[in-house]
Amino acid sequence: MILFSRRNLHYTDYKWTAYTQNDPRVAGKPDATPFTKDEGNEMVYLINKLMILWDYRFANTGNKMEKLIHDKLPPEINTQEDIQSWLKTNLKF
Repeated sequence: MILFSRRNLHYTDYKWTAYTQNDPRVAGKPDATPFTKDEGNEMVYLINKLMILWDYRFANTGNKMEKLIHDKLPPEINTQEDIQSWLKTNLKF
């Protein structure tokens, strides 16, 4: 299920690296895999996964996640699961 895609991204300064289909950076559940916030495919993957996990249905929620990660993510928070925890604390509606 795709709730948030590349066309929903607010920012345009991402790199777009090609990953294999089963690469943990863009597949599976968010875990201890390192996250690169300037990689568009990783950003779209993580936002999608968290929207599904938390049952969010609107792209603007994905944009709030994107803006928080893009603009406010502390540099020491750099794995998928750490970003998930950080977002849960910092995402306000």
